[in-house]
Amino acid sequence: MLLYKSGINSGVLCAEMDRVSAFTFSKFTTYGLGGGAREAFFPKTVREAKNVYRILSEQGKSIEIIGNGSNILASDKGFDGAVISTRIMSGIVRLSDNRLLCLAGTKISCLLKYCKDRGLGGLEYLYGIPATVGGAAFMNAGVSGKAISDNIVNVHIYDGHSKVLDNKSCNFGYRRSTMRDIKALILSIILKTCPCDVKDINEKLSYYNNRRCGLPKGKSCGCVFKNPSNDSAGRLIEAAGLKGMSLGGAYVSCEHANFIINGGSSAQDVKDLIAYVKARVMEKFGVLLEEEVVYIGDFNDFNG
Repeated sequence: MLLYKSGINSGVLCAEMDRVSAFTFSKFTTYGLGGGAREAFFPKTVREAKNVYRILSEQGKSIEIIGNGSNILASDKGFDGAVISTRIMSGIVRLSDNRLLCLAGTKISCLLKYCKDRGLGGLEYLYGIPATVGGAAFMNAGVSGKAISDNIVNVHIYDGHSKVLDNKSCNFGYRRSTMRDIKALILSIILKTCPCDVKDINEKLSYYNNRRCGLPKGKSCGCVFKNPSNDSAGRLIEAAGLKGMSLGGAYVSCEHANFIINGGSSAQDVKDLIAYVKARVMEKFGVLLEEEVVYIGDFNDFNG
Protein backbone atom coordinates (compact mmCIF):
# COMPACT_ATOMS: atom_id res chain seq x y z
CA MET A 1 0.00 0.00 0.00
CA LEU A 2 1.31 3.45 -0.85
CA LEU A 3 0.85 6.12 1.80
CA TYR A 4 1.02 9.87 1.32
CA LYS A 5 1.83 11.99 4.39
CA SER A 6 -0.20 9.89 6.76
CA GLY A 7 -0.81 10.76 10.35
CA ILE A 8 -2.02 7.20 10.96
CA ASN A 9 0.29 4.66 12.53
CA SER A 10 1.54 2.79 9.48
CA GLY A 11 2.04 -0.38 11.49
CA VAL A 12 -1.71 -0.50 12.15
CA LEU A 13 -2.58 -0.34 8.47
CA CYS A 14 0.09 -2.41 6.81
CA ALA A 15 3.27 -4.15 7.86
CA GLU A 16 5.20 -2.52 5.01
CA MET A 17 4.29 0.82 3.55
CA ASP A 18 6.15 3.10 1.16
CA ARG A 19 6.32 6.78 2.00
CA VAL A 20 6.47 8.94 -1.12
CA SER A 21 6.01 12.56 -2.18
CA ALA A 22 3.00 14.63 -1.09
CA PHE A 23 -0.37 13.89 -2.68
CA THR A 24 -2.06 16.54 -4.82
CA PHE A 25 -5.27 16.14 -6.82
CA SER A 26 -3.57 17.81 -9.76
CA LYS A 27 -1.46 14.66 -10.20
CA PHE A 28 -4.35 12.21 -9.89
CA THR A 29 -7.24 13.75 -11.83
CA THR A 30 -7.72 14.17 -15.57
CA TYR A 31 -8.39 17.86 -15.02
CA GLY A 32 -4.87 18.19 -13.62
CA LEU A 33 -6.17 20.59 -11.01
CA GLY A 34 -6.60 20.74 -7.26
CA GLY A 35 -4.61 21.10 -4.09
CA GLY A 36 -3.45 18.50 -1.62
CA ALA A 37 -5.06 16.26 0.95
CA ARG A 38 -4.05 15.78 4.54
CA GLU A 39 -3.38 12.12 3.83
CA ALA A 40 -3.93 9.66 1.02
CA PHE A 41 -3.81 5.88 0.70
CA PHE A 42 -3.41 3.58 -2.29
CA PRO A 43 -4.44 0.07 -1.17
CA LYS A 44 -3.45 -2.85 -3.39
CA THR A 45 -5.89 -5.40 -2.03
CA VAL A 46 -9.49 -5.57 -0.82
CA ARG A 47 -8.24 -6.34 2.69
CA GLU A 48 -6.00 -3.27 2.76
CA ALA A 49 -8.81 -1.09 1.41
CA LYS A 50 -11.25 -2.27 4.06
CA ASN A 51 -8.69 -1.78 6.84
CA VAL A 52 -7.88 1.76 5.74
CA TYR A 53 -11.55 2.72 5.41
CA ARG A 54 -12.42 1.19 8.79
CA ILE A 55 -9.59 2.90 10.67
CA LEU A 56 -10.19 6.29 9.06
CA SER A 57 -13.90 6.01 9.86
CA GLU A 58 -13.19 5.05 13.46
CA GLN A 59 -10.97 8.11 13.76
CA GLY A 60 -13.78 10.31 12.47
CA LYS A 61 -11.84 11.42 9.39
CA SER A 62 -13.56 12.86 6.35
CA ILE A 63 -12.96 10.47 3.47
CA GLU A 64 -13.03 10.94 -0.30
CA ILE A 65 -12.64 7.96 -2.63
CA ILE A 66 -11.22 8.31 -6.13
CA GLY A 67 -10.40 5.91 -8.94
CA ASN A 68 -8.82 7.29 -12.09
CA GLY A 69 -9.94 10.82 -11.18
CA SER A 70 -11.64 11.29 -14.54
CA ASN A 71 -14.84 12.90 -13.27
CA ILE A 72 -13.49 15.00 -10.42
CA LEU A 73 -12.85 18.69 -9.88
CA ALA A 74 -10.94 19.24 -6.65
CA SER A 75 -10.59 22.61 -4.98
CA ASP A 76 -7.35 24.58 -5.26
CA LYS A 77 -7.48 24.65 -1.46
CA GLY A 78 -7.30 20.87 -1.36
CA PHE A 79 -9.20 18.62 0.98
CA ASP A 80 -8.81 18.61 4.75
CA GLY A 81 -9.31 14.89 5.09
CA ALA A 82 -8.16 11.53 3.79
CA VAL A 83 -8.23 10.22 0.23
CA ILE A 84 -8.48 6.53 -0.63
CA SER A 85 -7.51 5.82 -4.22
CA THR A 86 -8.40 2.42 -5.67
CA ARG A 87 -6.32 2.91 -8.83
CA ILE A 88 -3.78 0.16 -8.01
CA MET A 89 -6.37 -2.25 -6.60
CA SER A 90 -6.66 -3.98 -9.95
CA GLY A 91 -7.45 -7.49 -11.15
CA ILE A 92 -9.93 -9.65 -13.07
CA VAL A 93 -11.15 -13.16 -12.25
CA ARG A 94 -13.27 -15.18 -14.66
CA LEU A 95 -15.98 -16.72 -12.53
CA SER A 96 -17.77 -18.58 -15.33
CA ASP A 97 -18.09 -18.56 -19.11
CA ASN A 98 -19.73 -15.16 -19.11
CA ARG A 99 -19.15 -13.59 -15.68
CA LEU A 100 -16.13 -11.60 -14.54
CA LEU A 101 -15.18 -10.28 -11.13
CA CYS A 102 -13.26 -7.01 -11.44
CA LEU A 103 -11.54 -5.21 -8.59
CA ALA A 104 -12.63 -1.59 -8.40
CA GLY A 105 -9.32 -0.14 -9.61
CA THR A 106 -9.25 -2.14 -12.84
CA LYS A 107 -9.03 0.26 -15.77
CA ILE A 108 -11.70 0.04 -18.44
CA SER A 109 -8.96 -0.30 -21.06
CA CYS A 110 -7.54 -3.35 -19.24
CA LEU A 111 -11.00 -4.88 -18.93
CA LEU A 112 -11.69 -4.50 -22.65
CA LYS A 113 -8.32 -6.05 -23.57
CA TYR A 114 -8.98 -8.96 -21.22
CA CYS A 115 -12.36 -9.52 -22.86
CA LYS A 116 -11.08 -9.26 -26.42
CA ASP A 117 -8.27 -11.73 -25.71
CA ARG A 118 -10.85 -14.25 -24.50
CA GLY A 119 -13.62 -13.65 -27.02
CA LEU A 120 -15.97 -11.98 -24.54
CA GLY A 121 -18.22 -9.24 -25.88
CA GLY A 122 -20.90 -6.89 -24.66
CA LEU A 123 -18.72 -4.17 -23.13
CA GLU A 124 -17.28 -2.54 -26.24
CA TYR A 125 -19.35 0.63 -25.76
CA LEU A 126 -17.08 1.49 -22.82
CA TYR A 127 -14.13 1.94 -25.18
CA GLY A 128 -12.16 5.12 -24.54
CA ILE A 129 -13.79 5.99 -21.23
CA PRO A 130 -10.80 6.92 -19.01
CA ALA A 131 -12.19 5.35 -15.85
CA THR A 132 -11.73 2.46 -13.49
CA VAL A 133 -14.47 -0.15 -13.27
CA GLY A 134 -15.38 1.11 -9.81
CA GLY A 135 -15.64 4.69 -11.01
CA ALA A 136 -17.72 3.59 -13.99
CA ALA A 137 -20.13 1.76 -11.69
CA PHE A 138 -20.30 4.75 -9.34
CA MET A 139 -21.23 7.09 -12.21
CA ASN A 140 -23.08 4.47 -14.28
CA ALA A 141 -20.83 5.45 -17.16
CA GLY A 142 -21.78 4.77 -20.73
CA VAL A 143 -22.50 6.18 -24.17
CA SER A 144 -25.23 6.20 -26.82
CA GLY A 145 -27.98 4.87 -24.60
CA LYS A 146 -25.79 2.11 -23.18
CA ALA A 147 -24.45 2.08 -19.63
CA ILE A 148 -22.35 -0.23 -17.51
CA SER A 149 -25.44 -0.99 -15.40
CA ASP A 150 -26.61 -3.11 -18.35
CA ASN A 151 -23.75 -5.48 -17.58
CA ILE A 152 -23.50 -5.26 -13.79
CA VAL A 153 -24.65 -8.28 -11.79
CA ASN A 154 -23.68 -6.90 -8.39
CA VAL A 155 -21.37 -4.47 -6.61
CA HIS A 156 -19.39 -5.28 -3.47
CA ILE A 157 -19.10 -2.25 -1.19
CA TYR A 158 -17.71 -1.56 2.28
CA ASP A 159 -19.05 1.04 4.71
CA GLY A 160 -17.71 -0.54 7.88
CA HIS A 161 -19.50 -3.73 6.88
CA SER A 162 -19.18 -5.71 3.68
CA LYS A 163 -22.30 -5.57 1.53
CA VAL A 164 -23.18 -6.93 -1.89
CA LEU A 165 -25.71 -4.85 -3.81
CA ASP A 166 -27.49 -6.60 -6.64
CA ASN A 167 -28.24 -4.63 -9.78
CA LYS A 168 -31.71 -3.58 -8.61
CA SER A 169 -30.40 -2.38 -5.23
CA CYS A 170 -27.90 -0.12 -7.00
CA ASN A 171 -30.84 2.00 -8.27
CA PHE A 172 -29.03 2.80 -11.48
CA GLY A 173 -30.18 5.75 -13.53
CA TYR A 174 -28.68 8.21 -15.96
CA ARG A 175 -25.21 8.85 -14.54
CA ARG A 176 -26.31 7.90 -11.08
CA SER A 177 -26.34 5.00 -8.66
CA THR A 178 -26.93 4.23 -5.00
CA MET A 179 -23.15 4.47 -4.54
CA ARG A 180 -23.32 8.20 -5.30
CA ASP A 181 -25.84 8.69 -2.50
CA ILE A 182 -24.07 6.87 0.31
CA LYS A 183 -20.65 6.91 1.94
CA ALA A 184 -19.06 3.62 0.98
CA LEU A 185 -16.01 2.16 -0.72
CA ILE A 186 -16.57 0.14 -3.90
CA LEU A 187 -14.39 -2.96 -3.72
CA SER A 188 -15.35 -5.06 -6.73
CA ILE A 189 -17.97 -5.55 -9.41
CA ILE A 190 -19.30 -8.67 -11.12
CA LEU A 191 -20.03 -8.12 -14.80
CA LYS A 192 -21.83 -10.28 -17.33
CA THR A 193 -20.45 -10.65 -20.85
CA CYS A 194 -21.27 -12.88 -23.81
CA PRO A 195 -19.23 -15.10 -26.14
CA CYS A 196 -18.32 -13.17 -29.26
CA ASP A 197 -16.13 -13.58 -32.32
CA VAL A 198 -12.96 -11.48 -31.99
CA LYS A 199 -13.60 -9.97 -35.43
CA ASP A 200 -16.98 -8.70 -34.22
CA ILE A 201 -15.41 -7.34 -31.04
CA ASN A 202 -12.77 -5.46 -33.04
CA GLU A 203 -15.42 -3.99 -35.33
CA LYS A 204 -17.42 -2.71 -32.36
CA LEU A 205 -14.30 -1.31 -30.67
CA SER A 206 -13.41 0.46 -33.92
CA TYR A 207 -16.94 1.88 -34.14
CA TYR A 208 -16.79 3.36 -30.64
CA ASN A 209 -13.23 4.56 -31.20
CA ASN A 210 -14.38 6.46 -34.30
CA ARG A 211 -17.21 8.04 -32.31
CA ARG A 212 -14.71 9.39 -29.80
CA CYS A 213 -12.15 10.66 -32.32
CA GLY A 214 -13.82 14.05 -32.56
CA LEU A 215 -13.90 14.69 -28.84
CA PRO A 216 -11.85 17.66 -27.62
CA LYS A 217 -8.24 17.22 -26.61
CA GLY A 218 -6.83 18.77 -23.48
CA LYS A 219 -7.31 18.37 -19.75
CA SER A 220 -10.98 17.93 -18.87
CA CYS A 221 -13.45 15.68 -17.08
CA GLY A 222 -15.22 14.78 -20.32
CA CYS A 223 -18.82 15.96 -20.42
CA VAL A 224 -19.44 18.40 -17.58
CA PHE A 225 -23.25 18.24 -17.64
CA LYS A 226 -25.84 15.52 -17.96
CA ASN A 227 -28.07 15.75 -21.01
CA PRO A 228 -31.56 17.04 -20.14
CA SER A 229 -34.49 14.89 -21.15
CA ASN A 230 -34.92 14.86 -24.94
CA ASP A 231 -32.12 17.37 -25.46
CA SER A 232 -28.36 17.78 -25.41
CA ALA A 233 -26.41 19.86 -22.91
CA GLY A 234 -23.84 20.60 -25.59
CA ARG A 235 -26.53 21.89 -27.97
CA LEU A 236 -28.01 24.15 -25.30
CA ILE A 237 -24.62 25.58 -24.35
CA GLU A 238 -23.74 26.22 -27.99
CA ALA A 239 -27.17 27.79 -28.66
CA ALA A 240 -26.55 30.10 -25.70
CA GLY A 241 -23.50 31.40 -27.57
CA LEU A 242 -21.01 30.00 -25.09
CA LYS A 243 -18.66 28.01 -27.33
CA GLY A 244 -15.17 29.38 -26.77
CA MET A 245 -16.26 31.32 -23.68
CA SER A 246 -13.34 31.61 -21.27
CA LEU A 247 -12.86 32.57 -17.65
CA GLY A 248 -9.31 32.80 -16.43
CA GLY A 249 -7.54 29.85 -18.03
CA ALA A 250 -10.67 27.71 -18.37
CA TYR A 251 -12.72 27.68 -21.56
CA VAL A 252 -15.72 26.02 -23.20
CA SER A 253 -14.44 23.83 -26.02
CA CYS A 254 -15.17 25.02 -29.56
CA GLU A 255 -15.33 21.37 -30.65
CA HIS A 256 -17.88 20.17 -28.10
CA ALA A 257 -19.62 22.70 -25.87
CA ASN A 258 -20.19 20.23 -23.03
CA PHE A 259 -16.43 20.09 -22.44
CA ILE A 260 -14.73 22.70 -20.26
CA ILE A 261 -10.97 22.59 -20.76
CA ASN A 262 -8.20 23.41 -18.34
CA GLY A 263 -6.03 25.67 -20.45
CA GLY A 264 -3.72 26.62 -17.60
CA SER A 265 -6.45 27.54 -15.19
CA SER A 266 -7.25 27.08 -11.55
CA ALA A 267 -9.96 24.74 -10.30
CA GLN A 268 -11.85 27.83 -9.18
CA ASP A 269 -11.81 29.14 -12.77
CA VAL A 270 -13.39 25.89 -13.95
CA LYS A 271 -15.98 25.92 -11.16
CA ASP A 272 -16.89 29.55 -11.88
CA LEU A 273 -17.21 28.87 -15.60
CA ILE A 274 -19.48 25.90 -14.90
CA ALA A 275 -21.68 28.14 -12.76
CA TYR A 276 -21.72 30.84 -15.45
CA VAL A 277 -22.72 28.33 -18.16
CA LYS A 278 -25.52 26.98 -15.94
CA ALA A 279 -26.82 30.48 -15.28
CA ARG A 280 -26.77 31.49 -18.97
CA VAL A 281 -28.53 28.31 -20.15
CA MET A 282 -31.14 28.71 -17.40
CA GLU A 283 -31.68 32.35 -18.34
CA LYS A 284 -32.01 31.66 -22.06
CA PHE A 285 -33.86 28.33 -22.11
CA GLY A 286 -35.26 27.80 -18.60
CA VAL A 287 -33.28 24.56 -18.31
CA LEU A 288 -31.23 23.87 -15.20
CA LEU A 289 -28.24 21.80 -16.23
CA GLU A 290 -27.01 19.20 -13.75
CA GLU A 291 -23.33 18.43 -13.41
CA GLU A 292 -21.79 15.01 -13.99
CA VAL A 293 -18.55 16.23 -12.45
CA VAL A 294 -18.02 15.51 -8.75
CA TYR A 295 -16.63 18.31 -6.57
CA ILE A 296 -14.14 17.71 -3.78
CA GLY A 297 -13.20 20.37 -1.23
CA ASP A 298 -14.43 23.91 -0.73
CA PHE A 299 -14.92 26.39 -3.56
CA ASN A 300 -15.78 30.07 -3.48
CA ASP A 301 -19.37 30.75 -4.49
CA PHE A 302 -19.74 32.36 -7.90
CA ASN A 303 -22.32 35.07 -8.32
CA GLY A 304 -22.34 35.78 -12.04
